[in-house]
Order: sequence, then C-alpha cells, then structure tokens
Amino acid sequence: MLLLDNLSFGGIKLFDPDGFTNLLLRFFFNFAVTTFIIRFIYYPVSKRRDYLFTYVMISTAIFLLILLLESVKLKVGFALGLFAVFGIIRYRTNQIPIKEMTYIFVLIAISVINGMTSKKISYSEILLTNALFIFALFFLERIWL
Repeated sequence: MLLLDNLSFGGIKLFDPDGFTNLLLRFFFNFAVTTFIIRFIYYPVSKRRDYLFTYVMISTAIFLLILLLESVKLKVGFALGLFAVFGIIRYRTNQIPIKEMTYIFVLIAISVINGMTSKKISYSEILLTNALFIFALFFLERIWL
C-alpha cells in the first residue's frame, strides 16, 4: 500500500487511501439506506418488483456521480440542476404512478445529500437527515396512509 501512495500518472495519484476508504464507507452507507427504504418500506406495501432495480441503480448512479464530481468543486446549483433534469425526463417511456415517482425523487435526494457531504457537515447530521427521510416514509406508508 505504501508503494501505491507515491505513484502517480499524469499528475493524478494512482491510489489515495483516504479517498478510497471515504468512498467505500459513504457508498455502503448510501446503499444501506437505499436498500432499507426499498426493501422494508416500499416493497412490503407496493409489492412491485419492477421498480426495485431502477431505484437501486438510480440511487447508486446519482450517489457516485455526485461524490466523484464533488472533488471537481462544482456548486450546489449543479446538483439541483441534475435533480431538475431527472424531474423533466420523468421516464417518459412508460407512465409511472406518482407514488413511484416520489420514491425516485426521495432516493435521488438522499443520494445527492450523501454524495455531497463536506467537512462542514458532521456525520451525525447526515445520519439524522437520512433517519428523517426513513421516518417520514415509514410514517406515511405504514401509519398514516
């Protein structure tokens, strides 16, 4: 590992142990939150398997895109623009129900939040934000509606 720390190609490090660890931890956290929402909140109520793959892959793609673009120092406006683009696209190939569209937006929002975290935001704030999303979804799906 120590040999890889000093190697670079074209001015870019071949391996950054801190960045690699950060990516893995944040990815698995985002994946766990996404899986929990899809598997334990969405699926037991809807029983629709046709959206499970879409939800997981959209969440994963958005998270990795935002996380990797964060190092390029793009502004929050870019993330909101990306969010708007997905809102405009709305998967026009098939008309999907509003509830499923809402889950897509929630998973995009969670992935953007988890991907854009910075040193100004503590892990407890990120954890609380994710927990509030989970609580709101659980409350609406199982208790209120």
